[in-house]
Amino acid sequence: MSYLTELIMKLNYLGKTLLVEVAGRKILVVGDLHLGYEESLNLGGIYISKKMFDEMIEEFDKILENAGKIDEIVLLGDVKHEFGRVLRQEWNDVLKLFDYLKKYCRKVIVIRGNHDKLIDSIISKRDFAYVKDNYCVESACFLHGDKDFQEIYNKEIKIWIIGHGHPAIKLSDPKGAKIEKYKCFLEGKYKDKKVIVVPSFFSYNVGSDPRENDLGIIWKIKFDKFKVKIVGENLEVFDFGVLGKLKI
Repeated sequence: MSYLTELIMKLNYLGKTLLVEVAGRKILVVGDLHLGYEESLNLGGIYISKKMFDEMIEEFDKILENAGKIDEIVLLGDVKHEFGRVLRQEWNDVLKLFDYLKKYCRKVIVIRGNHDKLIDSIISKRDFAYVKDNYCVESACFLHGDKDFQEIYNKEIKIWIIGHGHPAIKLSDPKGAKIEKYKCFLEGKYKDKKVIVVPSFFSYNVGSDPRENDLGIIWKIKFDKFKVKIVGENLEVFDFGVLGKLKI
């Protein structure tokens, strides 16, 4: 795991998640989950088994065992997968996830993503879960990344932590014979803000390499000077240097 300090804030990269300690709170940040993905594919005629939720909980078990006491958990949007409706699997899995997370924290904050237009009806069933368009705690602001908000430019806000982009990086072996893609964090500057793009927690798709694809983030951020932190096994995160200097 790697560490950095931003003013009075402490950040700890823990697998695909980020631990933020700010304002006396310890906040676990989780990227896009896309619960209900399997049912969405099944309805489209692509049949896969519904194992994603159980695999996700196994991964959460490891993370929360290593994270220690958590005050809040922030889900950075796209908690569910379907755009214009709520599938039965989405309804069931979201509630099961909240009941699981309740054992580890006092509050769950859901940042509304572009897939979450109808999620309020689910979250209203749990009184410790809240939906927000953005969530700012002292100098940190948590966002999905598909919408802009005037308040996030306040001078008190020093860091944006965002999802939505599903960042991943392609790496080749020394001979260039084999190329593999890895989930990663992107860490850099935009205007006067530190920005961290969190990888998706969703396991069925690795993500997009910003050197090849637009991540779909609303701000026109040039990521070539951003640091790449690759998610490895056993919750390790490795610093691979600056994106613009890496070759596929």
